[in-house]
Amino acid sequence: EQFLFCAVQWNIPSSKAADTIKTNFIQVSDHPSYLKATKQEAYNINNRINLDQCFQTFTRPERLDDNNMWYCNKCKEHVRALKTMELWRLPNILVVQLKRFEFHTRKLDTFVDFPLEGLDMSHYCGSSTSDSFVQHNNSNDDALYDLFAVTNHFGRAGFGHYTAFARCWDETPDQGEWTLFDDASAVAVEHVVTPAAYILFYRRRRFH
Repeated sequence: EQFLFCAVQWNIPSSKAADTIKTNFIQVSDHPSYLKATKQEAYNINNRINLDQCFQTFTRPERLDDNNMWYCNKCKEHVRALKTMELWRLPNILVVQLKRFEFHTRKLDTFVDFPLEGLDMSHYCGSSTSDSFVQHNNSNDDALYDLFAVTNHFGRAGFGHYTAFARCWDETPDQGEWTLFDDASAVAVEHVVTPAAYILFYRRRRFH
């Protein structure tokens, strides 16, 4: 009796593809890496967060501990002050690096959902005075950003593979189709929000 052994490799696990294979073959053994990847994918989807939640955590007030007390000029004592991270000015090009590595050893695969257009950064700024980036014109256009590129990382800490999504630079929010760049390959794609996203590149809608 003859047997046919087939090995299938994919970047993103697909349960539909696996079902198709099982329908056309009598016996199929799922590789442990596939089972681990599909389990991790399901976990990431069910426990996804969005970019706004990341910024909210970044700007959340934090009480300093006893080892990092701040000297107060008013009461002349070291106190556990409340520290707050806020943005004073915004750049024309905003680069957001997601924390994908912990202690330089563990890869974090949390699914971070991020907007393609209209990222509003005005909520995370410390001032809207005349010398800041926000103008008093009843419009937040100065703080709106549109995505034009994404760097993806596959693998784990220490080694892996990088790919990129990008689209043409234009002066309108609709900047055209997305392209996946993977080594020497460049193909058109529709979806760019994936758990592999590592660095996000936004451009301000109204340049200064």
